[in-house]
Amino acid sequence: MTIQTIQLNKLALSDLNVRKVKPKEIEALAADIQARGVLQNLIGYDEDGKIKICAGGRRYRALKLLQKAKTIPGTFEVPVEIRSKDEALEISLAENAQREDMHPADAIAAYRAIIDSGKDVDDVAASFGVSPAYVRRVLKLAALHPTILKAFQKDEIGMGAAQAFALTDDQDRQLEVFKRTGDNAHQIRAMLTQEKVADTDKHFRIVGEEAYCAAGGTFTTDLFGERRYCDDAGLVMDLVQDRLDAIAKAAREDGWRDAEGQLYRPDSYWMRGHLEPAGERHPTEEETAQLVEIEAAIAKRESEVDEDEHDYDDELRALTRKQDAIVSACRVFTAEQKAEHSLIVFIGHDGIEQVAFTRSAKGTAADGPKPPRPDYSQKVMDQLGGIRTMAVREALASDPELALDVLLTGLLGQVRGNAYSWQQAAEITAEKNRFHVDDAVMGHSTIAGIDEIARADLDRLAETPTLDDMRQMDSEAKLRLLAYCVASQITSLSFHSDRDRQLAQIVGAAQIDMADKWEPNQVFYDQLSKATLLKLLAEGCGNDAAENCQTMKRSDLAVTVNERLAGRRILPPALRPSALPDAADSE
Repeated sequence: MTIQTIQLNKLALSDLNVRKVKPKEIEALAADIQARGVLQNLIGYDEDGKIKICAGGRRYRALKLLQKAKTIPGTFEVPVEIRSKDEALEISLAENAQREDMHPADAIAAYRAIIDSGKDVDDVAASFGVSPAYVRRVLKLAALHPTILKAFQKDEIGMGAAQAFALTDDQDRQLEVFKRTGDNAHQIRAMLTQEKVADTDKHFRIVGEEAYCAAGGTFTTDLFGERRYCDDAGLVMDLVQDRLDAIAKAAREDGWRDAEGQLYRPDSYWMRGHLEPAGERHPTEEETAQLVEIEAAIAKRESEVDEDEHDYDDELRALTRKQDAIVSACRVFTAEQKAEHSLIVFIGHDGIEQVAFTRSAKGTAADGPKPPRPDYSQKVMDQLGGIRTMAVREALASDPELALDVLLTGLLGQVRGNAYSWQQAAEITAEKNRFHVDDAVMGHSTIAGIDEIARADLDRLAETPTLDDMRQMDSEAKLRLLAYCVASQITSLSFHSDRDRQLAQIVGAAQIDMADKWEPNQVFYDQLSKATLLKLLAEGCGNDAAENCQTMKRSDLAVTVNERLAGRRILPPALRPSALPDAADSE
């Protein structure tokens, strides 16, 4: 370690200088150096015959500014402390880390450079007095796509957004999300975890980490938000269903006439009669002790407040709720009730709920065969509905005559009949019916966007055209724009409505073959249950192929199905001609 005086023209700014964000007030610093000289030495290392400055970059820039102004010559002697390259980088980072205005992007690049030089995380942590966990978080940001790091360095995105991008190591996916979200950390995190389940989610809490990991589940850890995400949402839901089925099975063995496990609260929840327990059991020793304690607390509190305030006192009300909960827990269904009625086990707001329903004289749905578990979740059905809607929009935007027919059908239904706009496949109310199907699910779809189809005509008009603008357009152009507007109103994502039946008619009239428009891909198959994957495999490759894959893990099976069904034009039932498949129960 030596300090030498070296001519300015023999110095250069090192790539290792961690303060790459352009500093401010260089002119003021140059004026100070001109008046008082260089009061503190620079730090650099020898490389290729040049002394590379890695600490004191602001002073170096100020000196170069003075040289450019011909205030000092290129031979001006500058005090420089010579270090090894590795030492120089650490000194640069340590020096600049103490500055309040050091940009986080600088530290990210510097930590990465130190690690690349051969040191490990613990070495870096010890050198700068930070925890290894902090170093790992910084290095996670260093792995962001170069475009995102550059945007971070330029303050085009904030720290929250940069941290959100670190949820995935896939730089292509990072860049795709960056182009669509920019600096919106919440939206970034939502898009990168939309196929995952947070470990705080009620469904995961029901399953538990041990069962999830035992089934082959893995996690993605948000190093900054201190949250984990289950990578296999489908596996979580399968395990939840298994748990519900086990509870229902135990209930049937306990004497219930019928018991069923469902992921969602049944649609008939409010329409069916709820059965109240007719029997009682003795409280346990623990419950008895709790009741005695609560009764004593109630008596004490009642003596402390006026009698008129008893019904409004928060403490008394809380104690009463605890007392009622224990008493309610001691009420039980009798053997006779179980033998005559049905139990539904489902996921409620706070976890697993069990509700008993009365059986009417004519019987209920629960008295007949147990309804099959839906093959496709509501989320997947919404994706399929979106894909189909995009295909219909494309067809209408390309066929003005068909668009006119759809328009007249919708308008006449409202003007001459009793139909409402929300009952029509095309809502002729000029709403901006926007929806989104993730690009990863769309894959290599050939569906063209309606804006793309109408681009030439749209570019001829202002965003809000005047009547004169329209009257100057030729009839064919107006018909094309009419087709565009009608297409934009197609909004049927549901598979259970009058809208859907109308949409099916449009699909037929436009002769849309969805197999030409979209093919299921790995992202899509990854969302499906094992039973549904086997069903699709049997349909495309035969029952023997499905039976041979029975013992595979769901994630591996999804990969196999994607490979085996590629190019076979096998679509989910929701996208097949004239199909109105059942979706999962929804609220």
